[in-house]
Amino acid sequence: MEKIKGFVKQNLKLILFVLCGLLVVTGILVITLGGGQSDGFLKAMFVIFGVVLELLACSLAFLAIVLGGGEPANFFLYDNKRGVNVPIEDLDFARVDKKMTFVMTNLTENASEVWTKRIIFTESSEILRANEALVPLVAYKMLYDLAQRANEGVWEQYLAADAFVIEDIAAALELNGDSELGNAFKFLFENAAGSHERTAKFLTDNKKYIQSKMLKYVKANIEKF
Repeated sequence: MEKIKGFVKQNLKLILFVLCGLLVVTGILVITLGGGQSDGFLKAMFVIFGVVLELLACSLAFLAIVLGGGEPANFFLYDNKRGVNVPIEDLDFARVDKKMTFVMTNLTENASEVWTKRIIFTESSEILRANEALVPLVAYKMLYDLAQRANEGVWEQYLAADAFVIEDIAAALELNGDSELGNAFKFLFENAAGSHERTAKFLTDNKKYIQSKMLKYVKANIEKF
């Protein structure tokens, strides 16, 4: 029942317009049939009923325009193809990761700058200024992308990262109560000794954990997006 309610809520505008179309077609058919009646009374009744259907269709169209807009678009829930927010129950990590990829590509002009410039806790990023709730997700995404990529260039950026960037990542994770992950990542960076192998293994082993933390964080704070 909850799924049905969610479907109706998310597709209210479409449902109203479909009903409107059906009423318009039905009204035209009724009026047409009434025009073929020889009996004056029946003819009048058909026409009146047809006009009532057309008026009802107009009312539904008005409701669709006024009420069918639905709730404001949510960054993580909005479906561009359907033009509505999907139910939060349908939100999965793939959608969260896709949205965060968009965020990361727009944080800076150059992707490598996330490791060389202090972005997370500064005023340099318009996206993060507009929504501070994204801060922990940016930190998680940076770690997740490292775990996902075998590109040596990315790991070279990590090894060349400024210490304050790593500290900001740890601090951002702590905002979500995840100091253990942040401190472990910071420790591995400080003891990397020019090699990323230990960090790569750590992040690969914890990839599913990072996924779950990102998804849970978004769902718990969905109203902020």
